[in-house]
Amino acid sequence: MSFSKNWEELYRENKHLSIWPWSNLVSLCLRFSPLSLADDEFSVLEVGCGAGANIPFFLSYTNNYYGIDGSEHIISKLKDTFAPVKKNFVVGDFTEALPFKNQFDLVVDRAASTHNNTQSIRNYLSLAHSKLKTGGLLIILDWFSTQHSGFNEGKACSVDYVRSDYFTGPFANVGVVHFFDKPLITELTKDFELLHLEHTQVEIEGNDSVSASWSLVLKKNS
Repeated sequence: MSFSKNWEELYRENKHLSIWPWSNLVSLCLRFSPLSLADDEFSVLEVGCGAGANIPFFLSYTNNYYGIDGSEHIISKLKDTFAPVKKNFVVGDFTEALPFKNQFDLVVDRAASTHNNTQSIRNYLSLAHSKLKTGGLLIILDWFSTQHSGFNEGKACSVDYVRSDYFTGPFANVGVVHFFDKPLITELTKDFELLHLEHTQVEIEGNDSVSASWSLVLKKNS
């Protein structure tokens, strides 16, 4: 199981508990998917759903929300908080299996798969493709860019693009962090139609660092 136990510990320590929907996720979902026109059949899967920041946003449009996360602690919390859809939450490693019977119109990944090695990400993308309906979308946010300061700060692993052992800053104690450049993204997502690719780079005042990430919208055509 490639899910990092670091996250279980962080959640138990009440860290990384975002509670507000991410604005770029809201924007891309409403811009590219028919979520705002969702009928009773429209279904959404969020991989690495974490503390559930995006769940109220999705539930405002459809009751067919499903979430998977490797943390037993956080999934237990979500089942209590979102009781009407508690049966739709699963503890699991989404790079190994997506244990849902149904197909999805939309799969969302906000800074989840980026905490895996390259082969695990390949597995995940193949699984997501198989669970999407034809014409369905995979929206990925915050695949960290090789232009991010963290790419040169962490410990290099045996796999290119992967870093670990951060003890300070935004990646402190999260386990592995995968970084991406455009050629790698193009190669990894070749089974999808790339509808949108956006690179965001922000200079952080005070510590001379740069935060940089990619956002993608991918479509399954067959």
